[in-house]
Amino acid sequence: MRYKALGAAAALILTSVALAAVIVTRVQARGYATNGSSHRLDFQFNGLHLNNNGNHRYIGQGSFAWSVNGRTQSMRIRSISSFSVEETEDARVITVSGTGQLGRWGFTPNRHSNNLTQGNFSAIFTDNFEGSDTVQFAFSSGSGLTAFHYHFSGQVQSGSLNVHRWTVDD
Repeated sequence: MRYKALGAAAALILTSVALAAVIVTRVQARGYATNGSSHRLDFQFNGLHLNNNGNHRYIGQGSFAWSVNGRTQSMRIRSISSFSVEETEDARVITVSGTGQLGRWGFTPNRHSNNLTQGNFSAIFTDNFEGSDTVQFAFSSGSGLTAFHYHFSGQVQSGSLNVHRWTVDD
């Protein structure tokens, strides 16, 4: 009798999973922005958000590069902890956060190095339907004398921002 009940429960779970839909959101952002001090931030981001009945998974890659006191810095995304897309009447706002690796003078292609400084990053891309698009970016790592913090907020000068959503039925 227990086996019949377990079989019925398993069938019910499989049926509910089979009828579940996965919502996929893909974001692509690429370009550069400048702020009032003529500092420049180059950015590229490619990410997927998979929402399967409240179970979220984030997949992506990208990098941000800037120059401070004539020295080029860059941060490459190591992992994404969240990203969301919100739309209002006036704008579309994409918020991304996660862990990044701080590098100087670029990176070796397709290689992660545990020797590089790791920290937390956040980026907010605002696609204003009327007016200038903006980017806000922050990276922080460490504390005390070894701490590194960088914040940027500026207007997009050139670039593209694409958001695609679709539903995949199991």
